[in-house]
Amino acid sequence: MDPQLAQQAFEELGTLVLLGMPVGTEFGIDMNTWNVGEKFKGVKMIPPGVHFIYYSAVSRQGELHRGLDFFIIFKQKDLVVRHYDPSAEDLETQDPDHEEVERIRTNLRDLDRFLGPYPMDSWRKWVSLTQHIFLEDMERMIPLTGKISSVPELISLNQSFTSNAANKKKNEGNISHSSEEQSSGENQQECATTSSQPYKSSIPDLEPMPGTEIRFSKFPSRPYPEGASPSEITRCSLDSSYSVEKLVENIGRPEGLLGELQFTFACFLVGQVWEGWEHWRRLLTALCSAENFLMENPEIYLKLMSVIHFQIQEVPEDFFVDIVESSNFLAAALKIFFANISDNESSLPPALVTRAHKFKDHLTSKFDWNLTMEDEDDEDAPVIVETSE
Repeated sequence: MDPQLAQQAFEELGTLVLLGMPVGTEFGIDMNTWNVGEKFKGVKMIPPGVHFIYYSAVSRQGELHRGLDFFIIFKQKDLVVRHYDPSAEDLETQDPDHEEVERIRTNLRDLDRFLGPYPMDSWRKWVSLTQHIFLEDMERMIPLTGKISSVPELISLNQSFTSNAANKKKNEGNISHSSEEQSSGENQQECATTSSQPYKSSIPDLEPMPGTEIRFSKFPSRPYPEGASPSEITRCSLDSSYSVEKLVENIGRPEGLLGELQFTFACFLVGQVWEGWEHWRRLLTALCSAENFLMENPEIYLKLMSVIHFQIQEVPEDFFVDIVESSNFLAAALKIFFANISDNESSLPPALVTRAHKFKDHLTSKFDWNLTMEDEDDEDAPVIVETSE
């Protein structure tokens, strides 16, 4: 980079200062990863926008330990300072006190040689994957702890069952039987009682530790309105608009769906959070089959195709294949989406229709996917029965 341009970038762009990070730590920001050396104290020249920080620190035993990752939005000239806590083997959540931050800002030029420059050649790709994520999207989805873990911390829900079992064992130890016959009789009675009750597994029922789970939008418990008629239920099973509209109600704006789609994908891609992939898959499938929502929000789908275009370039094609059903769920979802576009061409904006045709041709050429909905023979077509109210 030109020295004058580098100087300007150093002064105008963001800086992340990391103090006390163990040597050998695997550290990453967005699409870039390094191993921390003795002189490393952070990253400079970070462009404004959403960024994802992740790291695997070296434990006391010399093993790499994945830390708790976090999203952060940098503004122009932002300075973010984090201390590494050896006892927790993790970065502290909050900035240090204001005086320390201002002291570091005053002496930032002295830290320059210890700061690695943000790789600008990867910036365009990162923007294409996160441009629809805004602060309000992050605030409603990130865990209450502020950090994201690729390995969720779980707690048991059946602690009471464990406690009851322990108390029972303790009580049994305090009972003395007068004869072997009495003991045998009680054992037979206990076996009979047990055999008549449903089996209760000793495997603990687990859920994420409160505050640590990513707060993805929740789909409605049923994909159709309460009190829906059989014909309405059938329609909602073919058109997921009801579920998508319920998501929008909770999010507050349709564009938030795009932000959530990119947020979940980033959680999986760089955060290694499998729940992110599962939610991305479900959300994308719902959007592709929401015909009525498409008709009411065509501008969302114009942007959606761009989002999908950049996302599918980052993962192998076999990620889209359902292991159980041995079918490509993404191709199946897009087939429905393109069919909805084709069925409503006259009512949709020409720019959306043209873009959809080009996108379909591109995917067909690149992946050799069949994205055309084939007409079924009458004798094989599903029969939808309308019942009287």
